Parts: sequence; C-alpha cells; structure tokens
Amino acid sequence: MKAETHKVARLHAMLWGIFSLGGMIAAFLLPVLIYMTAIAYPYSLWPFNGARDPSFLVTGHLLGALFIFVTIAGSLYHGIFRFQSALTEVGLLKYRRALEAVGYFIIFVGIIVLAYYLVTWYLNGTIT
Repeated sequence: MKAETHKVARLHAMLWGIFSLGGMIAAFLLPVLIYMTAIAYPYSLWPFNGARDPSFLVTGHLLGALFIFVTIAGSLYHGIFRFQSALTEVGLLKYRRALEAVGYFIIFVGIIVLAYYLVTWYLNGTIT
C-alpha cells in the first residue's frame, strides 16, 4: 500500500511540474506568437520584404513549427489543468475523476491533432 501511495504522489508531482512548465510557456511564448501573427505582420511592424506570405517567418521552417507546437501544447495543458482545478474548487469535487478524464482526453486529442497538422504541413512542403 505504501509503494502505491508513493507512485501516485510521484505522478502527481510530475503532472504539477508539467503544469508549471506549461504556465511558463504560456506566459513567455504565447505573447510572442500573438504579437508576431496578429500585430506585427498585419501592421508591417516586422521587417519583411513581402516576397512570401508573412507567416512564413513562423511556419516556414522546422524551428518555427517546433515553436508553434511547444507554445500551443504547453498552453493547452496549462489551461485545461487550471480549469480542472478551478472546477473542483468551485464545488464539483465529487466529479473530480470525471473532470480529470475529460481534461486529459482534451489535452491528448489536442496535442495529437496539432502534431498531425504540423507533420502534414511538413510533408506537404509548407515547412522546409
């Protein structure tokens, strides 16, 4: 029984560690992504010669795709995990297991869809 409790505590600590990493990613990288795609490109604040689509700077190479994957996956995990915690604190503690299952399912599906989208992009030659 003691070994099982120790494994659960270690898993819980690892999940909270990933949560904090997702929060750091969301705090530092998501504003950069929003600035580049929603402000800098449309208002020509980023030096770009106009020969290609402006989003090419982010999505035109493998490093940009990795940036997008880390930013969106980290933010997704952090957001869903925080939402689960908030719902259990509001009074839905008896539905905690179901909320965790749904939340982890959303995270898993979101990351798989994002990875599929980026790999498809890479195989089509959009990302070089």
